[in-house]
Amino acid sequence: MTCTSKTLSWIMIPMVLGFFLGSIMVQTHLDVSTPLATVNPAGTAGAALIVYHPGFSDFNEQVAMAYAAGLESADWVIHLSSASHQAPTDLKEYELLVLAAPTYAWKPASPVLRFVDRCGDFAGLPTVLILTAAGSSEAAAAVLSDAVTAANADIVDVLEVWQAAPNEEVHGIPDAMEIARRAGAAISIP
Repeated sequence: MTCTSKTLSWIMIPMVLGFFLGSIMVQTHLDVSTPLATVNPAGTAGAALIVYHPGFSDFNEQVAMAYAAGLESADWVIHLSSASHQAPTDLKEYELLVLAAPTYAWKPASPVLRFVDRCGDFAGLPTVLILTAAGSSEAAAAVLSDAVTAANADIVDVLEVWQAAPNEEVHGIPDAMEIARRAGAAISIP
């Protein structure tokens, strides 16, 4: 059998495509470490911890920051961290936990699920779940809800926003960042 350039192309294209897709999947499941940041340290409404996974694009991080802006407008102290070993797992000083996870293969990003496991018992801590996706996040929301419920969290809100699907059908407006900001500003802890 003679190896022509056409034959090599048909062999190399799937290999390169497979390597590229494999690299993307590995990258989306790795922890990304960021130092703990504080927003509005003099806030009086309570202390919130927002743990997010930046994701393959910055959409999930932007949504998490928009939610933080909403909390800030309601005068919360906000601590922000990516879902890595640098994120605090002692949750006693917080009145609210916000977990923001992008959706990959109908599941929340693995670093967020690993953070939930590291925390152990949430001791009834009010928790908001934010799921971002291109268009379908329902299955990922169920997986994350089950994980935090098993960790004894009190889920007070589940917010799903999308990059490609029409947000206005569910939220009344198309802008995912404004949806997240409004949700953060309106959060009420029982």
